[in-house]
Amino acid sequence: MHKRWLKLAALAMLLIFTCTYSTMAYASPAVSIDGQLRQFETPLQVVEDRTMVPIRFVIEDPALKGQVYWDGKLKKVAIDCRGKYFEFFIGSKKAWVDGQARYFDAAPYLYQNRTYIPLRFLVENLGASVEWKQEQNRVDIRFSNADRVFAYYYYTPREELQQNAHLFTDIAFRWFATDGQGRLNYEYRDRYQEVLKFAREKGIKTHASVVLMGGDTLHQLLANPSHRGQLVGNLLERVKADGYDGVNVDFEFIKPEDGPFFTTFLQELKTALGSEKSLSVAVFARTGKENWPTPYEYAKIGKIADQVVVMAYDYHYKTSAPGPVAPLPWVNQVIKYLTTQIPAEKLLLGLPTYGYDWPAGGQATTVTKAKLDSIKTNYQVKAEFDWQNMSPFYTYYDEQGRYHQVWLENEPSLKAKVEAAGQAGLGGVSFWRIGNGFDDLYRVLEQR
Repeated sequence: MHKRWLKLAALAMLLIFTCTYSTMAYASPAVSIDGQLRQFETPLQVVEDRTMVPIRFVIEDPALKGQVYWDGKLKKVAIDCRGKYFEFFIGSKKAWVDGQARYFDAAPYLYQNRTYIPLRFLVENLGASVEWKQEQNRVDIRFSNADRVFAYYYYTPREELQQNAHLFTDIAFRWFATDGQGRLNYEYRDRYQEVLKFAREKGIKTHASVVLMGGDTLHQLLANPSHRGQLVGNLLERVKADGYDGVNVDFEFIKPEDGPFFTTFLQELKTALGSEKSLSVAVFARTGKENWPTPYEYAKIGKIADQVVVMAYDYHYKTSAPGPVAPLPWVNQVIKYLTTQIPAEKLLLGLPTYGYDWPAGGQATTVTKAKLDSIKTNYQVKAEFDWQNMSPFYTYYDEQGRYHQVWLENEPSLKAKVEAAGQAGLGGVSFWRIGNGFDDLYRVLEQR
């Protein structure tokens, strides 16, 4: 009876191992790192819906350049990689990262003299992004910033955020405004703690975005060291209180003579934030051929800031004549010039996810998807495309007989700009904003 029980137990164990191994071996996923496919002598495995990777992957891959130490007595594997120190234990779902206890879903194990550890846990703690491409059966890992998508969140676009969260690497929450004295206040709140929690659960970096527009008020703030210091202190306090990953500064219509004061403010803010928190700055686009003076000392800003968002839109604005919001030839000129001033990897190409409706002889109004749908429902609308500027537009007559032009972006026009950013080696793209309802940019990002 005892022997029979042992045979049954052995058979059960064999079946369990065979099923487990066949599950792991059946669909061994491919891996790409920064867009390049990797080949491994020992394949990856899938256990408990988690991708497990042999530790040799850490040692040999040039993107990681890590060192691995094995302690057979403790059944511990230690990893020193990219400034992080990990300790994993065979069979345990608890690890130590720089002395801090961390937990995950699939425990490390030994297989064919290889130690397997959870891939996502490792690379995310190394600062990379991980995305599962189900149709390709592939894990995409990004250590570089080439695919950074820095989105602006304004007012209450929570549904759009939730639907597309997997596409964002960073979100600048434009909740904050300041004044000439450097006081910081909420422009609105939008249940901010709940939204921040959601973003962090999705692995998105969060940035406190502060806005101030108007030359006189900006002069009052920037030209006064005490007022600058007040704002720096207030921003630092908010970052620490709510755990933001960085600060985004959006100051517009600065007087040209206040440009050096703006640069000084950015240096003071970055010094206060330190290396652990990032500083991003939004600047107007420029080709270098303009006659008007600029307050932005681009080269100096590029040395101070971690990312620079170039607002490559509003080429035609509400008060101008009708025309493309972001004509592609102009965008290419902006990229060409600004990459001579700012390191390309720091530049994020700003894209518009909105448009303008110009009535003949009048000032334009902003167009969101809901507004465009309403126009299409109420009027006979003709769709056209400006191939020279790579921009779609619509025309119609309203009930008063006035001729209208609606200029905006769509999937082909945005794809061309995203490709231009990639070809120039920019750090990624940014866009204003989540919540306008258009999903064209999201479809472009899904295809990358």
